[in-house]
Amino acid sequence: MYNGQQKMDNVQCTMYNDKAFRHKLKISTRLRVIADKVIPGAKVADIGTDHAYIPIYLVTGDIAKKVIGSDVRKGPVQKAKDNLRKFGLNDKIDIRLGDGLEKIKVGEVDTIIISGMGGVLICDILSKASKVLEGITRLILQPNIAHEEVRKWLVLNHYHIVDEELVEEDDKLYNIIVAEHGREETSDQIDYYIGRKLVEKKDPLLNKLLKHRIDEMNKIISQIEGKKTDNVLKRLDECKTRLNDYQELLKFI
Repeated sequence: MYNGQQKMDNVQCTMYNDKAFRHKLKISTRLRVIADKVIPGAKVADIGTDHAYIPIYLVTGDIAKKVIGSDVRKGPVQKAKDNLRKFGLNDKIDIRLGDGLEKIKVGEVDTIIISGMGGVLICDILSKASKVLEGITRLILQPNIAHEEVRKWLVLNHYHIVDEELVEEDDKLYNIIVAEHGREETSDQIDYYIGRKLVEKKDPLLNKLLKHRIDEMNKIISQIEGKKTDNVLKRLDECKTRLNDYQELLKFI
């Protein structure tokens, strides 16, 4: 026989499972756009899941068939598990403690999300998981910095960037890169620094991104111009080339 507290728990669980309740999940625009890049019915691993907002959004929105959330830190893993209990999703989302993709088994998922990390770290995580990546059909990557390193890694490891989108949040621009297996030929360095897909689709925020990059290059040039060491002269030449590329792109869009 159920006591009063058990009855309350049952009511609460039903409330959390109601689809209307998922709108109370405070998911940022950036995380929502990342999650919306998942193909319906996919089996997803969200690496660096933090509070498990993306897994919860994917499951309550009936987008993903299966979701694993992984984080290297014990605190976020515990918070993620607490959030699953709140939403009554313990049996639908698996939260694991582990570094990168080390806790993901071969063939377990077909989509990997890695967001909110530096580009070099994202590349390192992917490089250490070649076996897992063989069965992956889609990578959804959101590097906070060093976006060019992620694009270079994808090209060198035989991935084709099928989509890229800019998202503005808290006065900062974020690149969301979607890649699948396939060859992508590029001989132009600008494709690494400004994603080709952003240019092709004329992303609404591309103009703002280019202006920011132009300001950034002008600032660097003004700081190092006049110095005569070989390294500085090489850096100066690179910055001037990129500045010119950004200015030409800005005219194009």
